[in-house]
Amino acid sequence: MPEVRELNLICMSGQGSVQAGEVLSKVHSRMGSYVSVNVYPGTRARSAPVINYVKISDSPGLASCANYHPSEVIIFQEELLNTARHNSHDLVADAVARMKEGTLLVNSPKAPEEIDLPFAFRGVVATVDATEICQRLLGRYPPPVGLCLLGAYARITESMDLTELRGEVRDALPGPVGDANARAVVEAYQSVKAIGGVKFDSPNSARGFRRVQVDDLPQHYRFDRYDELPGYTKGSPFVWRDSIPVCVDSKCICPSSCISEVMCPDGTGFIVREGLTQQGYRIDVDFCRGCGICAEVCVGEALTMIDEDKVLKERPNYEDITMEPHHEEIYSKARYSMGDEENGGEA
Repeated sequence: MPEVRELNLICMSGQGSVQAGEVLSKVHSRMGSYVSVNVYPGTRARSAPVINYVKISDSPGLASCANYHPSEVIIFQEELLNTARHNSHDLVADAVARMKEGTLLVNSPKAPEEIDLPFAFRGVVATVDATEICQRLLGRYPPPVGLCLLGAYARITESMDLTELRGEVRDALPGPVGDANARAVVEAYQSVKAIGGVKFDSPNSARGFRRVQVDDLPQHYRFDRYDELPGYTKGSPFVWRDSIPVCVDSKCICPSSCISEVMCPDGTGFIVREGLTQQGYRIDVDFCRGCGICAEVCVGEALTMIDEDKVLKERPNYEDITMEPHHEEIYSKARYSMGDEENGGEA
């Protein structure tokens, strides 16, 4: 009977689970194992969660489907545990809760015993502050943390050689980017904390852990405000936005196509040209993930990424920021246009 290990990588879109799955597959393939990787969703879907189902076996013929008995789960964003707890995304809840025993690795600055598990679990709980490591070494926010987490995963499972993992990361990302990611892998390997029967020696015993208060956490780990936003529910998967684009309409100069609108990876930014004194850029606040691409490419430098807490103090209902007031106007025009085409001008 072939031995099969099932691993679930659970993240938000853009956090690097697909890349992590590819590197994981190549490392294990070099070790003589057979690997199956199945990603859901396969394409970016408006800031949706991404679940990467990985199977590793000593025998070929692995089925490419969801994992039924995962023994290892990596959570790329701690708040996704809330998603499982409140069942606000069925697939995330299923991917987490199917593991009753095994190894759970969470991207979090907290100590392992501070992680609030949403289900009964026996095994190893480990944490590593991959967001801080990657933001510092890669210079990106929000940063892709997938490769960094593999370093911690290699340490707590002893399933991969660190040197081989670093080499595969450099092959996947040649140049300075690969070097930075390789350093992130090593730092995660060295700094991961774990409790519950881990084999490696660690100075981070449970007795040495300091309880972390919410006010002590870096700003990018404070997500309590999302329960108050329109369209968000407790445990929502839309959890990693810190700043939002704010438009100075007088600088919005694109007369036809808007490069910011085109480049938005999730289709959540729109130019509004009617109903305003001056055209401006507006976002769908329920789905914008605050990546900042729109502000980077804005031709007239009309867009600036501003901390959302500061914005809400002045505009509690996202005045002149959200697309919501303009939705009905746009939909009405679309319906009229369809009727105009289908009925010879009569909507």
